[in-house]
This record gives sequence, C-alpha cells and structure tokens, in this order.
Amino acid sequence: MVGLDATKRFAPDGVRPGRPARVLHVTECWGSGVASAVHAYIEATPEHDHWLLMAHDEAYPLLGEENLLQGLRVFADGHLARIRDVAAAYRETRPDIVHAHSSYAGFYVRSCLSVPRRRIVYTPHCYAFERTDVGLPFRYGFRLAETLLAQRTGVVAAVSPREAELAVRLRGGQNVVYVPNVVPKVSATPDTQERSGLVVISVGRICAQKDPAFLAAAARAGDSSTKWIWVGDGDPALRRVLEDAGVVVTGWLAREEVLALLGTADVYVHTASWEGAPVSVLEAVGAGLPVVARDIPALRSLGVPDLVATPAECAKAVQDLQDDRLRQEVGRRLADALAEHTPQHQAARLARAYALAQSAA
Repeated sequence: MVGLDATKRFAPDGVRPGRPARVLHVTECWGSGVASAVHAYIEATPEHDHWLLMAHDEAYPLLGEENLLQGLRVFADGHLARIRDVAAAYRETRPDIVHAHSSYAGFYVRSCLSVPRRRIVYTPHCYAFERTDVGLPFRYGFRLAETLLAQRTGVVAAVSPREAELAVRLRGGQNVVYVPNVVPKVSATPDTQERSGLVVISVGRICAQKDPAFLAAAARAGDSSTKWIWVGDGDPALRRVLEDAGVVVTGWLAREEVLALLGTADVYVHTASWEGAPVSVLEAVGAGLPVVARDIPALRSLGVPDLVATPAECAKAVQDLQDDRLRQEVGRRLADALAEHTPQHQAARLARAYALAQSAA
C-alpha cells in the first residue's frame, strides 16, 4: 500500500468511543453514493488512521481521500483474487477494524477467514435482497447468503432505520448501529434567470435500481413547460428511455458541476426502486431544494414526507410545486425530517460502531 441469533439487538447507547484505531475500508463499488459515504466516515473520525482497498473506476474519481488516507490499494479483477487482496491488505496494515462497504465487499471481507469476525464492521448501503429487478429465487439466495455471512460480522453500521431493522432480523449475533448519512452544506448559487417553467433534476447512475423509466413516465405525464434533467450516465438503453421522454441527460459531471446544476433547479426527484439512504437526496436537501421521492421502505423509514407511488403522482407533485410557498413548505418539512443527519450525529454513531469492534477485540 502506498505503499445473528444469540443477541439480535441494536448496540446500546452506553458504549463509549474507543481508542484511536487503524481502519481498513474495503469497497468494490466506488460509486457516487458509496464514495460520498466513505469520504464522510473518514472525515468524521480523524482520530483514526484510514486505509482504502477499492476497485478502480475512472467514472468515479477519488473525492480528496488521498489527502486523508494512510494508504490506498486497488482490487484485482475476479472474486477469488479480491478475497486474496483482502487477506494481503489485512497482513500489510494489521488494522483494528476492517470496514466493508456494500454487498460484494461484505462478501470478500467476511469470506477471508484470516480477518477475525470481531474486527469486521459491515455497511451494506442497501442489502442485495432488497432488489426488485431480480426474481424471488435470487432474492432468497441473497438473503440466505447474508444470513450465513452474519455469523462472520462483528458490527453492522446501517445507513437507515430500515437497513438496521433488516440487520437485526438476520441471525448471527451481530451488533447493529444506525449511522446516518449526512445532509451536507451545499453552496449552490441560485439561478436568477427568468424562465417559464420548473427545472427538475435527478442525480445518479442510469441503471435498474434508479428506475429511470419511472422518471421518464413522470416527465411524459408532466407539464410541457417543465424541464427534466438527469445528471449521470449508465445503461445506454435506459438512457434512450429518458431522452425519448424529453429528459436532458448530462452524462457524468464533476461534483462541482453537479452542485452548480442543483443551484439552477427548483425540485429534486428521486425515483429509485430500492435504496439504503441516498446521498443525492441529502445533497438536494443541503442545497435547499424540495424533494419529490418514490415511496420505498428505506425513505419511509427515514421519515421523508410527501412520498409518491406512481409516475402520475410524481408529475402531479412536481406540478404542484410551481407554487413558491408550497415549495418552501415542502423543503422545510423535509429538512425537519432529516434534522439529525448531521456530521456530529454521524461521528457519534460511527464512533460507537468502531468502539464495539474494538471492545470485542
């Protein structure tokens, strides 16, 4: 490197932060949401030494972590090779905590038997068995895998109450701590130009999870004066679905450009079929935008208000937000619902999760 059946409980509030630790973060999907979450975790715990084992993807550059990390290692290709990479990284860094982010990283870390169970902290960023794009047999298979791997998990650091509850249901004795994602302070410059209709924005990879077809249908059902923008890229066929509905697709943009676009928008729309705790929604809240979001269990558990179930409801909710006072009221309700999503709350919960891992060691 540069160089659950014994307890089934949430971690008690009385656990105190432990000593400074060496933390090895492991992720195979350095995508926008996971990258932002890992970056926030590192910033929230500066007392620890942080290392990163990741899969390289040119579409997702680092967010400045190289200035915060003690070392960085890149995964090889192939599942078995990546389990070996975890073993090598563990030997080299001798971390106190191995923090796995997302399902595949959770599989690699928990399949590496040289990493003690008690040192493993796992953040699913949405369990794979929540997927709605695969049939029930696959979902049952994902749940079985997570149930078995729970026996190799010390602490689940869940990103939403929904994820925490799902972790508690798994058998294996793992501790569970809800670590909220953060509403960032977004310095977006409002657009003061005159225009005839609303500007609606959505951010994310164009893929089945984000369900761009839902947004495309909403755009078709919406007011013709509304401009719909999707920031991101991905599946070419799904991109065509958006463009055929008149949605402007920007492709991948630098974070600064995304935040600038948020400043030109009136409404943020989130249409994902399944989620953990979407960072893009929190960034929209940080930019002061009202959010129209799809009714899914994760967002319901976070207390996000005014959820919609269909594209027609989405289009109607967006059209209603042409009223300035309603737009401000919706934004206030959402900000109130997410008031505890602060760096301070995140740091305290993450410290609790790491303290549990260290106290077990």
